Amino acid sequence: MSDFKKNLYSRQKQQDLQLLKLIPDSLPDEIKQALKSSVENLTKQEADQEKFEEYIHKVNSDDIITSFIGLNRCRKLLSNPQIAAPTEQMIELFFQTRVHIKIFDIAKNTNIPLLKYEALWIICNIGFGTQKQIQTIVDNDGINILFQALESEYVEIKELGVWALANMAGENLIFRDMLLQQGVLKVFINLANKCRDNQSETNNWGTKNLTILKTLVWAFSNLAKGKKTPEKIFFKDLVYILCQIIVETEDEEILKDACWGLSYLSQEDFLMHIIIQEQITQKLVLLLQKENQSIVIPALRILGNILTGNEEQTNVVMNCGVVQVFQKLLQNNKRNIRQEVCWSLSNIAAGSSGQVKQIIRDDQLLNSIFLLLNNETSNVIEQISYIFSNCIFSAELEDIDYLVIQHGLFQKMSLLLDMNEKIVIRVTLEGIYQIQKRVQNDQRQEQYKKFIVDSKIMDKVADQLKYSSKEISSKASKVFEIFNS
Repeated sequence: MSDFKKNLYSRQKQQDLQLLKLIPDSLPDEIKQALKSSVENLTKQEADQEKFEEYIHKVNSDDIITSFIGLNRCRKLLSNPQIAAPTEQMIELFFQTRVHIKIFDIAKNTNIPLLKYEALWIICNIGFGTQKQIQTIVDNDGINILFQALESEYVEIKELGVWALANMAGENLIFRDMLLQQGVLKVFINLANKCRDNQSETNNWGTKNLTILKTLVWAFSNLAKGKKTPEKIFFKDLVYILCQIIVETEDEEILKDACWGLSYLSQEDFLMHIIIQEQITQKLVLLLQKENQSIVIPALRILGNILTGNEEQTNVVMNCGVVQVFQKLLQNNKRNIRQEVCWSLSNIAAGSSGQVKQIIRDDQLLNSIFLLLNNETSNVIEQISYIFSNCIFSAELEDIDYLVIQHGLFQKMSLLLDMNEKIVIRVTLEGIYQIQKRVQNDQRQEQYKKFIVDSKIMDKVADQLKYSSKEISSKASKVFEIFNS
């Protein structure tokens, strides 16, 4: 079961007693009182799977009270993670009875918000089923029903519409693209903007409709996932709204989902300039310093993606003091955070000589990187090998001198050749070759050769000639040729 579905179930317990507001005043007093009593009583009770057929019969009743009880019990059967039958199996049981046709009809046509709410929640749960089951929503005019829910005067009903549509978008790219074509993003953005606290002088995201705003941001994140459609305008709009949310809010749940959404979008080159112009990098660097690592990871991914860009884009991130923050994150106890930092540093190392200098001349940073060589996982070591190799390609010779003489670069590269990792060995051999090529016919050449011999590199390169793959043996051969030239 997804974390979101678990969250949906926990929220239903909190919201059940708020459903009294969905009982319209226009109903006769006797019916209003009966509905109120039913809400209060049913909130305390879980649904019984053995009474499934009884619940289905009640849903089909023309009596308002009976129908509400049936809908509520069916909703709880589908929502309760403690029920033995998996969601997909339970949905299939509903389909076999054909009760879903009645449920869609109630969701579309009833003028009683309480019944509409229960029917919509069942539709929302169908959205957690298989692709074929989700298609049933489309086949029964469910998309229009859910769009109508977004126009409701009741926040609870709007939120269910967002939940169901966002879940469909997150489950399958076909459904996502279909919803984008039907204008779901524009509707979501308009709804999000209405959630602003209009009384706030700073126009910040308010707390009045915080619950639905959290759901909307999760929806934006779902829409941002996966392969992008040719209609790039959708994703430009997503970047604008997500950047705006990240800059303006401090709510950690919203920040987490907004950052994940933007992390997916920041992989696209055609969106990078928008992210830069929205002046979000300073906020992202601040987010790296949070204790909540579920925010740190996506924020780090966004910055790492920006750092794959051109020199100007990389400078925007570096001018926010990110290198100093990276140094601290290298000591983080989460491996994936250390790996993301090393990947980001390898991107900086592939930049201009001025950018690389900020890595090489930061002794604290380098010492933190070198410490990782002792007991780090292969994925992190791989990124460190790219940092060294990229520095050799991009740095000025004076800065390479500093790495070699002050920090023992060749000894570190010798350690990398001991790793039983093909990519690490290949990248390291390429770096050793390039550093010799750069000092060829230079006064440094003989000194560097001595450093190479003292660090046992050539012995290890010889081993690669004997035992490694064709690609690695070829690179090892190039190292020998240039060393002996």
